[in-house]
Amino acid sequence: MTSRNASSREVAFEPKGIQATEEQLVIQSATDRAIIVEANAGAAKTTTLALRMAESWRRGTSPDLFLALTYTQPACDALKGALAKIGVPSSVVGRFRIQTFEEFCEQILYEIVGARVPVYGLDEELRPFVWQAVKRVEENESERWRSELILPALGDSGMVEEFLRLSTRLKGTMRDTLERGDSSVSPDYAAAIGVEYTQLRIFLAYERIRRRENADRPLFRGPLDATYDLACLLYKDEPVQGLQSWPFSTKVLVVDEMHDLNQAMFRVLQELLNTTPSFFCGVGDVDQVLHEATGADASFMGKVMESYTRRTVRRYPLTHSYRFGRSLAIKAGRIAAKPYSSMAAHETKLLLAGYGTPEECAGLVVDTAKDWQGQPKARMNEFAILLRHSHQSVLIENALLENGFSYTMKGLDSYLMRPEVLFVRGLLAVATDNIASVADDQTREKVMKALCFFSGSKIDVKGREHESQEALLSDAIRSVKEAPGFLTHFFENQVLRTAGPGMNRRLKAAVKVAREQAGPSLLAQLLAALDIESIVKEVYVSRQRRQDALGNIEGLKRAATKFDTARDYFQSLNDAEQKQRQSKKTSSLVIANIASVKGLEFDHVVLPNLAQGEFPMPTASNKEEQNLFYVGMTRARRFLTLLASTEKPSGFVHKAGYKLSAGAKSE
Repeated sequence: MTSRNASSREVAFEPKGIQATEEQLVIQSATDRAIIVEANAGAAKTTTLALRMAESWRRGTSPDLFLALTYTQPACDALKGALAKIGVPSSVVGRFRIQTFEEFCEQILYEIVGARVPVYGLDEELRPFVWQAVKRVEENESERWRSELILPALGDSGMVEEFLRLSTRLKGTMRDTLERGDSSVSPDYAAAIGVEYTQLRIFLAYERIRRRENADRPLFRGPLDATYDLACLLYKDEPVQGLQSWPFSTKVLVVDEMHDLNQAMFRVLQELLNTTPSFFCGVGDVDQVLHEATGADASFMGKVMESYTRRTVRRYPLTHSYRFGRSLAIKAGRIAAKPYSSMAAHETKLLLAGYGTPEECAGLVVDTAKDWQGQPKARMNEFAILLRHSHQSVLIENALLENGFSYTMKGLDSYLMRPEVLFVRGLLAVATDNIASVADDQTREKVMKALCFFSGSKIDVKGREHESQEALLSDAIRSVKEAPGFLTHFFENQVLRTAGPGMNRRLKAAVKVAREQAGPSLLAQLLAALDIESIVKEVYVSRQRRQDALGNIEGLKRAATKFDTARDYFQSLNDAEQKQRQSKKTSSLVIANIASVKGLEFDHVVLPNLAQGEFPMPTASNKEEQNLFYVGMTRARRFLTLLASTEKPSGFVHKAGYKLSAGAKSE
């Protein structure tokens, strides 16, 4: 049964809690078999996608015949939340198939291969395979252009980081897969696809190792490899065997975050569109491309859809912001360089404050949180601090804890739970012989893993040499959970015994400092004994990850100056972790990285640390950095606070139309 809305458009689904706009109603009731929604930030594109799904369901399409694909898991969660918010019963929401492209492709490949494949998400896990590939290239006696090779020195972490970034982009864009054809792999060919010849040779060797010389079942997969592997299969001339779980009967196919599609994802989408009788709806915003490094290209929202699918595509706009008021719409329009309008019933207040030091910035965050806390009917979970880098949370977390604020993390761990901090916590636990004060079992497990990871130790148990390190570590972790005093035994008989001579000396010296020294410089002395900077450089591949790790350690040092002994400081870290675990989400403000909140909104958003070299980051694409800033500022509903360096303010502050001076400014 259909009903008439105020717009006179007939719809079968009447949402609860919202009044659909004219633009939304047009999209909800459209009869086109394929549509793309081109949206501005704050125009409720995910809600609009949910309305279209609810309309199809209400008109009789079983939830089991829907497939919704997104780039990220937070986008999956946001779509489920939007469906529930507009009144779709939870029993129905749970039946919709809502997945990331990567998760969907993993399931399809599992059906084809018949077995799970190990997935490695960290650069550090992939590093050994990169060096295997380098060695293979170096030892290749049939290499025709050996004089063109510029092979890296063993241990060059910068090379590994650069290679993995290139590898991810090559797979996302599928340049080599699509363009080689009968061409030989030569320096000229490498130049034609925009890749340095040595890197291309290493990439091809790496892929042969990963794919076990093109066996059906890979040795492992890294980030986004499942999508790439399935796309490669779909590009072959012969039919893919074993597609039992391919959703041939899908009646409704939708894609959120369509602006972040890359070539590999698009190939999967193309196959879905050409093999299913589905209605299709894709939504996106060309100014929210955040994954350019993986080949994301908003052009897949353009005419390429008609060119590569047997579909006629109709495009619909979502132009007006209903999230924020006119003042923020003007700023967003300046950043995105496009017209922007607002039809929100409320205005958005804009605030700008300058800071001199990072400590001052953290203090301003706390002051802003206090002001918000004092607002009538203000909810703390509607106050969000959005960060460009994880290490920026350290001073902010410490300042919030000192002032009695609880917080939840989104898209990043609390600095208390980051590996390098857990490593230090583990050494303090050994020094105080008090792992029992780490109350959470999962944290104890992470502490032990951090001790092994940073010390480069291996677990060696006589008679169990055939067992994997994972199995042996799992047993050790179980022993410490059952008998906390076993940690010291584990440290002395496994970590110290199997660490290299230099690391052994440093670990012993650090524990000795923690046991014998006191005063505000205790942790600084412990870290100096460890030579923590060299350890971080040894274990982490990414330059940014090293910077974040050292930033986390620096925050620890600052916090430790308030304690006299290692035991006191160790206990304070454990108390802080427990406080965060016990916090109620409704009474806790949110600390998040910007990418993790795309699709979400908050009454008050704070963007701190707006400084050249921090945001934008000089090593990243300026367009991608601009898109991140655009996403961050457009999460705000009623208040947006920008905290910018007075010495070297971010260029985005000027581009948004601000003139920075000391103190606060409101518009």
